[in-house]
Amino acid sequence: MVIADAVFLVVVAPLALILSLHSTYLLLSGKAERKPASDYSAGESISIVIPIKSEPIDLVYESVSYLSKLIEKLKSSTNTCIEIYIVSDDEEEYVKTLRNKLESLNSPVPVRVVKRSGQGGRVGALNFALKEVVKNENLLVLDIDAKPSEKFLEELVSCVQLYDACVGHWEGYWVKETRIARALAFTTELVATALYRGRQKLGLLIFPLGSGTLFRVKSLKAVGGWEDWTVQDDVIIGMKLHGSGFRVGYSDKAILRVLVPSSYRAFRIQQLKWAYGSVESLRYSFKYLKGDISILKSIEARLYTLQYVPGLSVLATSIVIPSIAIAVNSDLSYYSLLAVSAISSFYVGAVLKTFSKPDMGAMRILRLLGTSSAIGLTVAPVVMKGLILGILGKRPRAPVTPKGSEDRERYREYLEEYVTTIASFLLGVVALIKGHYLASGIGFLPTIALVYTLIRATRPLHTFASVQL
Repeated sequence: MVIADAVFLVVVAPLALILSLHSTYLLLSGKAERKPASDYSAGESISIVIPIKSEPIDLVYESVSYLSKLIEKLKSSTNTCIEIYIVSDDEEEYVKTLRNKLESLNSPVPVRVVKRSGQGGRVGALNFALKEVVKNENLLVLDIDAKPSEKFLEELVSCVQLYDACVGHWEGYWVKETRIARALAFTTELVATALYRGRQKLGLLIFPLGSGTLFRVKSLKAVGGWEDWTVQDDVIIGMKLHGSGFRVGYSDKAILRVLVPSSYRAFRIQQLKWAYGSVESLRYSFKYLKGDISILKSIEARLYTLQYVPGLSVLATSIVIPSIAIAVNSDLSYYSLLAVSAISSFYVGAVLKTFSKPDMGAMRILRLLGTSSAIGLTVAPVVMKGLILGILGKRPRAPVTPKGSEDRERYREYLEEYVTTIASFLLGVVALIKGHYLASGIGFLPTIALVYTLIRATRPLHTFASVQL
């Protein structure tokens, strides 16, 4: 084995490990088993908390109107008591306008707009609601653009009879249809199936999601609420709950449709924050993942927080392998590529087995996976930036993830991607000139991914909103 092969296998090892784990989760996910729950109609009470800042008033109105209709149907058949709290960090004039707008809704469900003047962003708003506003037994966190299914609340209330918190099943939807939106909607479903249904089947630790998780208020208060000044607040509150002996469950029947980015710009902003948050979560895991948690579950939970690290393997390979091939004048062997291809094929096979159905053929799934891979490689330099900031403990300066009419491209902002692509392309050219064809092909991968992402994947396909893949 030459030096280039050895380095290649070491660099791609994290990616191979995560792909193998995810393949296992998918193959074991099957159809989630529904455990019998006690009668939730006996009188559960829920406070729905929606933190907002600078959201369009019409969007808030539409969201509350949608929820009110959903809740009214549930209340007509059960004794469930539900109220909605909009916790706003906006100026008084905005809050006043929003209150007047929501009053015109004449909602049969109690709706309160609460102005908060403290700091701490989203986490501050959630802790404020927990400590100062919510009086009911259960607290449900929702994003303003989340769309619960008709049975969402019913299924979560049923699930929480067995746990201290319950997570719903995410499905993606978009406002502007692009190939990026299609791919992200599919990967949202894929992740929910692998990391929630599959991991719950194995008895691993389930972590809350930032939108669509129902908590027992007494459990939240017992652990002191959300951790202040954190980005990955959902994972960290899960660590606090698990470390204190509380249980978090998952219901695949409690379906929540979540808005996915339609532009590459929105996706990269989101990924920068989440990459930073993954390192942040790992750091907090050593503080909170204690108690009676087994060593195996503790290790797996920490691997869960490091989902972004393996994704950098391909980016690192595209720089390192051509460089080494040029330096030692030796190309990769086909055997190294075959080893990685075998693991990738195993993963693709697991995805096809899990998601193939009459309206979702194999070719369609392969196209979605291809788009996901391309945008994932393109955004890798931004992910690396987020990880470095996380290691240094420097919170990234990033705008709110754009939505609706603001969700559009700004090509001049993608400096990290351009620099990385040019560097790997030039290395690929030099490797090609020297006859190292496999190494040069790896060097060209970021260029192919960037061109596809910015020219084809960002192009609008339709003008209407959709939840189809």
